[in-house]
Amino acid sequence: MSSSETSASAFSSSDTAALERQTETEQPVTLAQIWNENHRRTSGDWVRQNGYKRVCLQFPDDYLPHSNAISVGLRELLAPEDVKVFILADTTYGSCCVDEIAAAHVDADSVIHFGNACRSRATRLPVLYLYPELLLDVDLLLSKLQSLRGECTDRQVCIYLDIGYQHLYSEQLQTQLVAALQPKDLILELFPPIEGDSTASKGNSSLERICIFVGADNQRFANLSLTASAAVQWHIYDGAAASLSSKNPLTAQFIRRRYFHIEKCKDAQTLGLIVATLSAEGYLDVVARLQTMAKGRGIKTQLISVGRINPAKLANFLEIDCFVLIGCPFNNMYDSKEYYKPIVSVFEAEMALNPAWHMRYPEVYVTDFKQLLPEGRSFLPFDEAAIPEHDVSLVSGRLRGVANDSLETAGDPASLALATQAKMSLMTTDTGLSFEDRTWQGLDPALGQTEPAQLKQGLSGIPINYTHQ
Repeated sequence: MSSSETSASAFSSSDTAALERQTETEQPVTLAQIWNENHRRTSGDWVRQNGYKRVCLQFPDDYLPHSNAISVGLRELLAPEDVKVFILADTTYGSCCVDEIAAAHVDADSVIHFGNACRSRATRLPVLYLYPELLLDVDLLLSKLQSLRGECTDRQVCIYLDIGYQHLYSEQLQTQLVAALQPKDLILELFPPIEGDSTASKGNSSLERICIFVGADNQRFANLSLTASAAVQWHIYDGAAASLSSKNPLTAQFIRRRYFHIEKCKDAQTLGLIVATLSAEGYLDVVARLQTMAKGRGIKTQLISVGRINPAKLANFLEIDCFVLIGCPFNNMYDSKEYYKPIVSVFEAEMALNPAWHMRYPEVYVTDFKQLLPEGRSFLPFDEAAIPEHDVSLVSGRLRGVANDSLETAGDPASLALATQAKMSLMTTDTGLSFEDRTWQGLDPALGQTEPAQLKQGLSGIPINYTHQ
């Protein structure tokens, strides 16, 4: 291989690798696992008993190959009743959230949600959640867990079943787990819970707890492990691989990275509030609270809605120093290494802007922003008078000051409105920032102004290796 070929390969990938590359998804499922007799009976009874006539089926991306078969099967199940069935695939935000906005486009009166679900309370439409039913060798599970019997003695053990194994929940399974682990106390729970209330804090927090998650090392485990309190050690039993592993999510490196982002949020002169949900209850209250706290610290805010975020979208907002993601519990914390500016969760923004959190170490990480509102478990009142006149940045070492008289937008009802997209503009709100002049006109077709050209065959393939080149 020549030196030129070597240098080229270092900065690009082969055409085969580009075609074979796949996005990170959940464990592959079959049609029988997500649409069996239990699913058919549950969904059919639910639609008939409530008299729904326009039903939306919402699928995550990896369920789409089975979406048509499920839609046809549901229509046949409800025949001869006149029920319209629609398929929702490309969701506005995360697939774990019920997309009530897309369902409203077809005037739906109900939604059946398949797969991963954060179970945030929907406010507009009734929802039925259907989880996959994955196979699990219970005897092998009990055999693997017996190796943990020594550390579980005289301790409370909390075992959480992921969505694929919730159909196995029973008193018999709990009795078998107690016999295998012999703990002082054992709690068997579902995650996410059926009622929508977090189970991570259940049990006697004064006991040192061993927590076991029956499922894959996925985003649901990350959310659960961060919000659980008094956990000595976490273990993951992956049913597909029949493997047992240990993991501690709250490592020193993770904590340092999140506290660094909190300091960057304090240093910001302009915060971008990204609305990543339009259905979760209380999101407008959170927006108003963040705007009030930012105003007290002399920080400008800009409300943004861009759908699913990515680095290219957020790179358009160069004036924003830090982004706050307002989303569901499963979709509110990003590893922002690839982004131009840091992205913090609502909880991290609360710790940065609310002086009541100064020098206070949280017992658990809060992923559900409703818990930060009044009547929430982690609510701390905001007192603007407690904000220090001057503060020193731990990142830059510079002195931070407060300029309250420069902001007038927080508290204004008009500031709660999302920026509209009039005339293809990226942002048209009047907040004193420079978004007003940033517009995209699109391609100029110049119809009738250019001479027709002869059609020629162009290049084909991928840029690294065009054919006919």
